[in-house]
Amino acid sequence: MTTLLAARELEWRVGDRTILGPLDLDVVQGECLAVVGPNGAGKTTLLRCLTGLLRPSRGELAFDGRSFATLSRRQLARRIAYVPQIRPSRVPLKVEEVVLLGRYPHLSRLQMAPAARDFAAVEEALAVVGIGHLRGRPLDELSGGERQAVYIAAALAQESEVLVLDEPTIHLDARHQHDLASLLLRLKQGSDRTVVLATHDLNLASLLGDRLLALSCGQALAVGRPAEIVRPEVLGRLFQARFDIVRGGERPVTVLDLGA
Repeated sequence: MTTLLAARELEWRVGDRTILGPLDLDVVQGECLAVVGPNGAGKTTLLRCLTGLLRPSRGELAFDGRSFATLSRRQLARRIAYVPQIRPSRVPLKVEEVVLLGRYPHLSRLQMAPAARDFAAVEEALAVVGIGHLRGRPLDELSGGERQAVYIAAALAQESEVLVLDEPTIHLDARHQHDLASLLLRLKQGSDRTVVLATHDLNLASLLGDRLLALSCGQALAVGRPAEIVRPEVLGRLFQARFDIVRGGERPVTVLDLGA
């Protein structure tokens, strides 16, 4: 088992306020690590640190044994693709143009235009995500679920080893959540790509995650397999709410207890 991403004594602060850490974390090659926790737990901050978009206030980050400090922004982007939670409300580009932007880290400084290999990567990403029929559509005309699929295709065209997703199903209705979850499950099963995602959706985390990181106040409350984390006692401490186990179906289900 190879550790691709490693954090040691990771901290990120704003003034005297610690938003994240101290935190030690290993992300193993080929796994899906799902980060769960309440609002303000530091999930997005962690993802932005793991992608190199935020420089830690303290601690070390490494990719495949190499310190982030020795890697350029372009080198990191070739290895780690990031689909953020918040994106521009208007993007005056067609779908295939947005996906082609994922090839930017692979363009040399002297390269004036994308090469054949770049267009081939775009074609493959469109096919994998299943949105080839949308290639000529303006992004601004698409639904929320379709737009999210486009951004994931752009990340796949980046041909990185690690895919980082921040709240991939946020603001999507039930059908689009199902479609996107099915896509992510296919991506997980169809390759050895490493995935790190942050989500409020415990069902999605349990479905996709090989391991779950329960993050509370910027620190790891617990790390383990979904069955070890999605338990009333763990979720109760994580969300400061009561959870219970409902039995009677094919398997017990942990749910929020809304009783008095």
